[in-house]
Amino acid sequence: MKIWEVHALQSPAPVRTTPEGLCDIDGLLLSEKAYLLALRDMRPPQLFAMVTDLGAANASAELLNYYGSPAPGQAGHALVPGRSRLGDPVIMRSDEVRLPAREYVT
Repeated sequence: MKIWEVHALQSPAPVRTTPEGLCDIDGLLLSEKAYLLALRDMRPPQLFAMVTDLGAANASAELLNYYGSPAPGQAGHALVPGRSRLGDPVIMRSDEVRLPAREYVT
């Protein structure tokens, strides 16, 4: 059982785990690390209520704005948009995003 499933036991919020292992809060997809980062500043019921009140798209924008660029030396302390393996938009912690491979110039 994932941590958000345990948190959801005490809340009527529509929270589930996707087949890829991501947190799905009423359409807002978060990686496990992104979910835990968000919980540094808010309680699970607050996060669930924000998504319910604002909707997945606006809650995503709020989280990305609040956890913008990290301080120097704090690479994992920001949230960034990404894509799941199936291509769905997901919020990830900044140190989880894979950078594209560089092309070698000859």
